[in-house]
Amino acid sequence: MLVPGSLEHSGGIGRWAGYLEKSWRDQQLQPPLEIINTRGTGHAGRAGWAFTTALLRLLRLHATGRLGAVHANLSKRGSTARKLIVSAVAARLRIPLVIHLHGSGYDSFFAALPGFWQRRVTAMFRRADRVVVLGQGWADWVTRTLGVPPDRVHILNNGVPRPAVRERPAGPCRILLLGRLGPRKGVPELIRALGTEAVRARAWTAVLAGDGEVELYRGQVDAAGLSDRVVLPGWLDAAAAADRLAMTDILVLPSHAENLPISIIEALAARVAVVATPVGATPELLTHERSALFVPVGDAGALADALVRLIDDPALRHAIAEAGHAVYDQKLDIDLLSRRLAALHGSLCLPAC
Repeated sequence: MLVPGSLEHSGGIGRWAGYLEKSWRDQQLQPPLEIINTRGTGHAGRAGWAFTTALLRLLRLHATGRLGAVHANLSKRGSTARKLIVSAVAARLRIPLVIHLHGSGYDSFFAALPGFWQRRVTAMFRRADRVVVLGQGWADWVTRTLGVPPDRVHILNNGVPRPAVRERPAGPCRILLLGRLGPRKGVPELIRALGTEAVRARAWTAVLAGDGEVELYRGQVDAAGLSDRVVLPGWLDAAAAADRLAMTDILVLPSHAENLPISIIEALAARVAVVATPVGATPELLTHERSALFVPVGDAGALADALVRLIDDPALRHAIAEAGHAVYDQKLDIDLLSRRLAALHGSLCLPAC
């Protein structure tokens, strides 16, 4: 399995892959799973060497008869460029290839590509033995726009492990955002919503946790007079994120574009009420007013109203959190999903598996 960065610091793909690897190992699933970092960590200038090293590792596995299939996690820009090369290598080696589409806004990214690159990306998808997507909307897109045969397309939601049950401490309502801080995650709207008179009048604290433009938004929080109630701790690893979720009442993610955010699934697993925008595959899984509250993209006023409702009504928070957890139980447990993915791999693998 190819992952664009480390398991902890390559965004949602990395965290999902880390959860998957542990689940696969704990359940002793077959075929064996080996994670290969195709982008490296640290300075972007090292990415080329990391990718070369990853290709050499694939060739060594093939030469020793241990490469049964390649599973390529795909996002936009550099990830797509790397996977075009991987696709050609897999074809040359006659190794089955799985393309797993994760990146948010991939349809817009594809539409903006010049015709030559659109044809290359289309050929990569059509050449793949299986295409894995996170929801029905993406399945429709890859079949309709890219011409992938429907029998090669598989829907597999992201998943997370089941957290330990912990009792939430008493106190003001606790609000959390997990993700790279920037406009795509709706951070400016969230700060505006928290600064409205209606939200200020309630008892709450908020944590905006993630990398990205941390200092920019810390300055905006200070300018809004919210620094005594809003903290920006930077990136949280998986253990720290789980600890924070265990103390959280509301997970908010007002993103402009997503595929299927790991932070929302982590919140469902931890019985945390979710406020989000209906983007990507999220509305295929969650229902407005039942398992989440949805607000329009870019609408700070609607976001403030949703937060006020949940802050004022603990019974509503509890009902939404429990309905969301039921969705997790049925569809988003990483152990269930890793078994499904192992079965898909087993159906494709060469004898090396």
